[in-house]
Amino acid sequence: METIKINRKIDSTHLQIDELSNWMGKEVDIIIKEKPSKPTSVKNTAAGLLSDFKNKTLIETEKKGWAKAVREKHGNR
Repeated sequence: METIKINRKIDSTHLQIDELSNWMGKEVDIIIKEKPSKPTSVKNTAAGLLSDFKNKTLIETEKKGWAKAVREKHGNR
């Protein structure tokens, strides 16, 4: 007994599945099972994990942080 697995998004009630040509004229069982949806969570990224610790008052300062660090270290030459 041979088994195949085909992953597709169904967008019509009429399916054309070329992989079924080997089974033409044979009796088969067709089972359709919905895939579980993937959770779309921000917590899966490093930014999402660290979001609990952010300090909103420092966000503007951080945007200018590189330039400020260079000025402090090297000054105006």
